[in-house]
Amino acid sequence: MGYIDADTHVLESDATWSFLADHDTRWRPRTFETDGSQAEWHGVTRFWYLQGQLAPQGLRGLDVPGTPPDEVRYLDNPAKRIEWMDRLGTEVQVLIPSFFLVMLFDKAEPQVALARSYNRWLAERCSGTGGRLRWSLVPPLLDLDACMEELRFGAANGAVSLLMRPLEIRRLLTDPYFYPLYAEAEKLGLTIGIHIGNADTPVYGQMKSVAYTAVNMAAAFISIATSDFAERFPELRFGFLEGGSEWLPFAYREISRGIDGGARRHVEIGETPMKGSNLYIDCTFDENLPEILKYSGEDNLVLGSDFGHSDFGTDLEAQQGLLARTDVDQETLRKITDDNGRRLYGLHRDGATTAP
Repeated sequence: MGYIDADTHVLESDATWSFLADHDTRWRPRTFETDGSQAEWHGVTRFWYLQGQLAPQGLRGLDVPGTPPDEVRYLDNPAKRIEWMDRLGTEVQVLIPSFFLVMLFDKAEPQVALARSYNRWLAERCSGTGGRLRWSLVPPLLDLDACMEELRFGAANGAVSLLMRPLEIRRLLTDPYFYPLYAEAEKLGLTIGIHIGNADTPVYGQMKSVAYTAVNMAAAFISIATSDFAERFPELRFGFLEGGSEWLPFAYREISRGIDGGARRHVEIGETPMKGSNLYIDCTFDENLPEILKYSGEDNLVLGSDFGHSDFGTDLEAQQGLLARTDVDQETLRKITDDNGRRLYGLHRDGATTAP
């Protein structure tokens, strides 16, 4: 084995909130079911409900043949998940939340309480897997002091990254508000995992607002690629997850036209402009990789299967599909499935992480 699955998911259950402190139980999300006929998230039948917001619970109603059983996706049985990984040739999965991809918070207290419970639940679930299941922690972004606590907890308990969306709390990811968070993540050796999702208040409740955010992903990439982050945070790694990679030529075209300054001007981007950077993009096995590799180079693409979900982004056999390609050399494909994912998440072949 050797496949590092850079983007997989865990589905939250009532057990996820079992680490809530007694005074925080009022923030516990409630479960309710529908017939799937609602306009928003049409076809989904089970939801979390919190403060007037809906978050799909497992996209129930959209499952397709071959979807792993609930005990695997909800992580009730980590050993069974490892068995699925073995069948797929996967050495390590990085687990990313589901609930927090679509949930919005305007107050720190519930965000801190739920993030804290989630992080402790997932750390416990992954703790006996010998490093096979690593995870992305949830930072309560409305409270930076609490964020620091969660980053330190996560780094000490198997987390390799922290979840962010292309837009967060009405800020671009290059907003100085996040600098203390990035500095601490860099110090601890944690990756910033920017996952497709939506934190845009007007349209967050619709499936299409999540599905069509590759544009937001490109915007986040442009803002980071044209920032001073390479000098300000030289060891900090960024992953752009589940948005595909075919937006990359567009992003560099915009950069070459001077988008970062607003005025039209020519900016020389050079050959394979991502080469040597700490930016990594999660491609899909069926994209136009010969064109994308002109921009990314062979060392900055990774592969994720979306294991745990059952939606338009899910390809459980992504590794097999990628390695079957004949239009890209096998060594480059091996790097995409193995070496690059290790670098993105600071993983060594013995399961350890890069020391901060």
